[in-house]
Amino acid sequence: MNEEFIYVNDHEIIINTLSPQVNSLNADDAFLINNQELSIEQVEKRSSNLLSSMPHSTTKQLFKVNIKNFNIEKSFRLKGKNDEYFLAIQDNFLQLLDLDNIENNVELFSQISPRIEVLRHSEGNNAVEAKITKRQINYLTNNSIEDLERISSHVDSLSSKTIGSSSDKSFYIVLNKFQSEPSELGLFRLIKDGDDSFRKEKLADEPIDPNKPIAIIVHGLVSSIGASFFNLFNTLSHDYEVFGFEYLTVDERIRDNGIFLAKEVESLKKKYPHKEILIVAHSMGGLVSRSAYIEQKAPIDKIIMAGTPNNGSILISVPMLARKCLILYGILSNIMGKNSIKSEDFWHLVRPGNLQGFHDLANNSDFISQLNSSDLIDANKKYFALVGKNLGLLNDGIVHTDNMVTINEIKIPHTTNGWNHFSYFNETDIDIYLKRAINYLK
Repeated sequence: MNEEFIYVNDHEIIINTLSPQVNSLNADDAFLINNQELSIEQVEKRSSNLLSSMPHSTTKQLFKVNIKNFNIEKSFRLKGKNDEYFLAIQDNFLQLLDLDNIENNVELFSQISPRIEVLRHSEGNNAVEAKITKRQINYLTNNSIEDLERISSHVDSLSSKTIGSSSDKSFYIVLNKFQSEPSELGLFRLIKDGDDSFRKEKLADEPIDPNKPIAIIVHGLVSSIGASFFNLFNTLSHDYEVFGFEYLTVDERIRDNGIFLAKEVESLKKKYPHKEILIVAHSMGGLVSRSAYIEQKAPIDKIIMAGTPNNGSILISVPMLARKCLILYGILSNIMGKNSIKSEDFWHLVRPGNLQGFHDLANNSDFISQLNSSDLIDANKKYFALVGKNLGLLNDGIVHTDNMVTINEIKIPHTTNGWNHFSYFNETDIDIYLKRAINYLK
């Protein structure tokens, strides 16, 4: 077995981070390959919004790959430990993520291709291997004309000429150590804790307001009940006792989560048999809620859905693209102080298992077909949809308008605004639209 740090065979460039040579490497040590047309350089772990904000991770090593006037004909094979994972990101895209005013450019990231590659990992004896294919290398070292134009129109410091002109191409290989943080799951009571936050408490015997009905917030894919839901919580808490439902989304079946939610709702209903239960759900959470209500007969009275793909997601039908976008969303959330991805979900994204949640969420999956065939829409069905038309388009950046408002070709009551898929509950006017939905469902 070759124990060199970097070596080359006929088809691959191997970077073995388990090599004893790693301990003797200095920052900025460069390895030249193919007559210096390609170099691999171990660099200092730079101060970076992205690298310092990767959820549930610490950066162990960072390598910069420089390609000069060279169409690479080899793939990369990377070796690390079992609790580590690799990803690759374009140099210019990393610069884009590291802009100081990144929170003002979130719209840009919904419009351009995410030049970040989630790699396939395979486990061996006390080690893991990942591969960067030639196709992925080509993706990392190029930009479309459309992306260049969008970047230059949004960001003065990164013009299309700066990004597109050089014949030198570069990307980073990132080795991160994963930090497992087991999540508490199930139903929690949400209690205001200061002017702009709430805390979660497991259900206890403390009495709740006898005059208020119950509202349950159900989050979407790779999310949790955190800071991004404060506006929603704050609006609901004036008239409702507010609870939140936490569940795993990536490698769990949506129907299984529906069963889980139904059991939690039934327990709550036993404690408070005369209280009405309203669910306010985001994205996948709407499907989990419908499954609990329709398939498990949970005692739910009304469901308000924001950005729910009721006929499945076309984006999720392309799993690798979906993973890239969702990881990027998780990173951006983390950078902006809204760390929302549970560690189990993040691990399943970067080191995928069966991705059961993704398969169920896909357009025309068996789950979607079975759920919709059981869910007959009539005038008595208490559904309402909040529908985003981001930038005036017929979608919220992720889900098409018709997908949000149509079940079995019948439109459900809805209201629209300029939300994007991740901003439904962040806007200050959410109270207006939420009250409109609640009043309609009375």
